[in-house]
Amino acid sequence: MIIRNCTVGDVDRVRRFVDTCKPLDLHTPFTYWALFNYSSNLCFIIEENEDVIGFVSGIRSSVEKDIVYLWQIGVSKDQRGKNYSSVLIENFIGSVSSLNCNKIQVSIDLNNEASYNTFLKYTKEHSYNFKKVGEVKYRDTLTDKNEYEIMYQIEMQRPTNFIN
Repeated sequence: MIIRNCTVGDVDRVRRFVDTCKPLDLHTPFTYWALFNYSSNLCFIIEENEDVIGFVSGIRSSVEKDIVYLWQIGVSKDQRGKNYSSVLIENFIGSVSSLNCNKIQVSIDLNNEASYNTFLKYTKEHSYNFKKVGEVKYRDTLTDKNEYEIMYQIEMQRPTNFIN
């Protein structure tokens, strides 16, 4: 198993992975190109035998500089239950911390209990605060579809420097 930051050269591989990793939504090649070109420090893949088996991506808030939004996370169906989600979250948190951010926001569909439980378990194990902070509601007028997710926030402790 190898975990590394995504590069622009990974766009097609990640799109193929996302397309098979429901309930993730597949986005345009340009969307992933922009993420990997401008936020590669917040995008990771896990590879095994040159196959993508896990993916996480995020973007930093331009408004609240201490918040990063975790945009997508997924593990291939045949690799679930092997703690790869925790590996992805751990690497993501390491990058978030290196940006001097201490909050991660993630939106989760009401029907995605597995994702919610993954974050709840991870935050409990690491003594991070995990709480609901709002809702994401959007009416897509092109498809006439309502989008609705719950917004959660992970709050990490900032390191305390002690002076002797």
